[in-house]
Amino acid sequence: MTDEPTWSGVLHAGVHGFLRAPLVPPQAEALRAAGATHAVYGIPFDSTTLYRTGSMHGPKAVRDASVQFVPYHYDYDVDLTERRTLVDCGDAAALPGNAARTLDIAQGDLEQILGAGAVPILLGGEHTVTIAGTRALAAQAEGPLGLVVFDTHLDTATDIGGEELTYCAPVSRTLDLEAFSPANAVLVGVHGPANPREEREWAERHGVTVFSVADIERRGIVAVTEEVMAIAGRDTTGVYVSVDIDVLDAAYNPGGAPEPGGLTSRELFAALRVVGTAGYSAFDVVEIAPQYDPAGITAITACRVILDLLAAAAAAT
Repeated sequence: MTDEPTWSGVLHAGVHGFLRAPLVPPQAEALRAAGATHAVYGIPFDSTTLYRTGSMHGPKAVRDASVQFVPYHYDYDVDLTERRTLVDCGDAAALPGNAARTLDIAQGDLEQILGAGAVPILLGGEHTVTIAGTRALAAQAEGPLGLVVFDTHLDTATDIGGEELTYCAPVSRTLDLEAFSPANAVLVGVHGPANPREEREWAERHGVTVFSVADIERRGIVAVTEEVMAIAGRDTTGVYVSVDIDVLDAAYNPGGAPEPGGLTSRELFAALRVVGTAGYSAFDVVEIAPQYDPAGITAITACRVILDLLAAAAAAT
């Protein structure tokens, strides 16, 4: 964010704070001075997307949608302004077409946020966003970390046409990191004919736990998520949570990559109650492409993902 190039401002039209939070640069000293406990950070990048590009506009759409919400969450009887100090660190100076450089820039900013003792809240952008988040968390980890991914897709590709940094590979790239073990990695909500056989075999071969929509239908979302958090939290010092908005049924997710047969929004919010109560070290919400959703449903739902995770954690402390 520091010395942001003019072209970045043109591409992304500037930012205003999520939930009207004050804008603070992603610098540890500034974040400490602001007393930040949680920091929103956008990564407006979608250059590896194979189909339905446009999630680079997701961070702005989510911020725009957030103005209709207030800090008080009825379901938890929690006012976030009384429990948390939320700031907005703006957007990464993403370089179109250059995933490696963009992720390096974002990782550096996220390490500053973590170094200030704040919890990063990442706005996507495509699912490569998670790679920057987990790398930053691993760089400052004091022990093993868990990974929880809500997603219709496995995202365990090793590469796409030889490119290893793609939105199909956030799980595999995260599990390249020493701090993350497949034994503590869990995928939730996987289903449908958009998951290649080799990605399923990769997950099985490496011991990644996968809960499908069929598992959720059979056991219930709360029971499944309780097991998810037990697996991710077993002998770990923190958990990274990623919510790909396409884990939701297409009816709740017209933006992004809509897939019929996914979770309902109510099921997702019930899961997030369990996740927030168990605790997390950082989280992201990704794959919001607002141009496919003129009603703004997808961005509004992404706001609820953030607010529910914050409120559930606040209510538990």
